[in-house]
Formats: sequence, C-alpha cells, structure tokens
Amino acid sequence: MRSAATARAADTVVLSETTDGDYLVRRSIVERQADTDYSVRYRINLATFNAALGGNDRELDELNAFVEGVMKDSLTRVKSIVITGYASPDGPATFNEQLARNRARDFRNYVDKKYGFSKKFNVRTSSVAEDWAMCRELVAQSSMPEKQAVLRIIDGTQSSAEKELALKKMPAVWDYMAQHILPPVRRVAMTIDYDEGNLVEQRTRIRKPAPAPAPKPAPAPMVQPVALVYEQPVAQPCHCAEIEESITGIIVEMPDPDAELYSGSSRGVREAARRDIRYGREVAARDSREAERIERQAAKAEKKIAKKEAKALKKADKASAKIAREMGKR
Repeated sequence: MRSAATARAADTVVLSETTDGDYLVRRSIVERQADTDYSVRYRINLATFNAALGGNDRELDELNAFVEGVMKDSLTRVKSIVITGYASPDGPATFNEQLARNRARDFRNYVDKKYGFSKKFNVRTSSVAEDWAMCRELVAQSSMPEKQAVLRIIDGTQSSAEKELALKKMPAVWDYMAQHILPPVRRVAMTIDYDEGNLVEQRTRIRKPAPAPAPKPAPAPMVQPVALVYEQPVAQPCHCAEIEESITGIIVEMPDPDAELYSGSSRGVREAARRDIRYGREVAARDSREAERIERQAAKAEKKIAKKEAKALKKADKASAKIAREMGKR
C-alpha cells in the first residue's frame, strides 16, 4: 500500500534575469518539499522479505521508478529515509516487538543491497510491535460480521492480550480477521522525504514608459490694437473756402485665451488636441467675420469719402465759376 506524496511550501531560487526583445526573462528553480511512501508485506511470524508476496512486486516497481528518477534528476535531493517494521497484534507482545524490528532491518538490507541507500542518504529504522490503529482502520472499512462489537473491543482500555482473547472468543470474527485484517498489518513501510526542483522560465512583457506630458502650448499672441484712420484728401488751395474733415476707423483687439495643460494620458492628449482644433476653428471664424466687417466698414468709409470729395470738388467748381463771373463783370 502506497500513499500519495504530500506537498509542502515551495521555495524559489532565481538563477538569472535577462531581456529578450520586449520581454524580461527570469529563470528560477522552484523547490518543493515532498514525501512518498512504499509498503511491502511480510508473512506471518517471518522477517524475511519475499518480493513475490501479493502486491510487493507492484510496490517495488514504483520504488524502482522513483529511484531511477532521483538518480537522473539533479534537482531532486533525498533528505531522509525512514523504514518502519510492523507486526500484527496477535501472539506474544515480546515476540512481536522483535519481529517488527527484524522486519525493518531486513528491508533496509534489501534496499541497501539494491540501491545503496545507506551510503547515499540518511536512513533510519523504527518499529511498531502491535498495530491496533491499522487493524481498526481496516475493520471500519470492511463488511465483517459484528463490526461494531469488534470496534468497541479495539477502542477499549483493555491490554493487547485481553483484546486478542476477546476477539478469539468470537470465532467468525477471528476467522475473518485472520484472513482479511491481520495479513496487511504485517508489513514494512518506507517513507522518503525529498526536495524536488523544477526549472521555470517566466517571460514578462516589459512595460513601456508612459508618454511624456505634452508641452504647455504657448499662449496665443495678443493682437495689438490697430487704429484704422481714413483722412480726407486736402483740396487744392483756393481763396474761397477751406475744407478739413477726417474719419476715424475701427479698433480691433483679439482675445487672449488661457492655455491648457495636456493630460499625461493618451486620452488627455487627444482631448487637448480636440480642444485646440475647436479653439483654432473658432478663432479663425471670428477673425474671418471681423475681417469682413472691417472690410465692409472700410468700403463704406471710402464711399463716404468719395462722396464728400465729389461734393467738395463741386463746391470748388462753383466757387471758381463765381470768381470768374465776378472778374468778367469788372
């Protein structure tokens, strides 16, 4: 009978860290403590191992596969091996004690001869003379007659000899135990504690640095006030009248919007860019409208000036004609 390996906490040892293109490559050894159990049976009253006894060949095959794996895998290290001999709780206690110790030593000699365990690893032996715990477990799992009565006897406070005597007084119970319960208890169990290691390569994409915040845009230049002054041309000098007239133009001052800071995120940059575009369009439209208005006012002023110039010339012509008539009369 073999139990499953027990996993314990893992320990990671980093071997190297390198870069491969856009990846950080970390190579590590992940070490984990584990154990594995192997159990082989012995015949009643004997301490000589028989590999052909029922089930032993399968356990030996699994043990051999484990040992071969350990020898090939440099990352697996055996820490200790414990070999425990057991005897069934029937017969004299002193005999069972000696029998359990002899079974442990016998199986240690077997694995030393085959694998050289004692030369390579820390190997120790122990023994359990009367394994009532194993008996109870097998009884609880069985369909034996009067099972509850048997469990009460095993769980009782009597001595081992008294429990055995009480069970033998129940012939059907004792016959069942002799055939199905006691033989598996006559065994040797070997527990191997070891550290197993696995090479692990972890590839992590290197995070690219966040884009630098966009520089603060320079404030829009302020348009200096411009005075558009339209002055009437001075008429040719004459002795009859003096015309002096001027028209003041339009003063235009462009707004100076507050500059905005771009966000460090791509979304902030896009939003800021969109705001800049909208603002530029608004300014351009406003400039266009303002230029059209100025152009209309300039045309109107020019028309007004031309009209006044024509009027002034007409007055000048009349004045000249009047002077000529007066001179003709003289």
